[in-house]
Amino acid sequence: MDEERRARGLEWFERVMGFRPPDVRGDPFLDATIDHLFPEVWGRPGLDVRARRIATLVVLMCMGHEATLELHLGAAMRTGQLSDVEIDELLVHVAHYAGWPPAAIASQVVRRLRARRD
Repeated sequence: MDEERRARGLEWFERVMGFRPPDVRGDPFLDATIDHLFPEVWGRPGLDVRARRIATLVVLMCMGHEATLELHLGAAMRTGQLSDVEIDELLVHVAHYAGWPPAAIASQVVRRLRARRD
């Protein structure tokens, strides 16, 4: 394992998700997430973290991936990447382009996260 890549991955994970993950090694999925996804995808030039966050949220909303959506919406809220108003606007926009059901699921996730935060 490339220790420099792991360190970059942990730094990018924390920047994107708003918390430092445990550095657990040996789990192939977690290793790929930390060693590849965060430093090599989230860390690419051309889009900043906020733009990648919006793209990720839209995809997760459209696919109805509630658990992962909760993780990424929570990160957007925790890191201040998106304000409550921006999240609400994203929900309305997705509802009109992807349909009411995916936006309704996302809206429920947002309400749960806000209730925990407030």
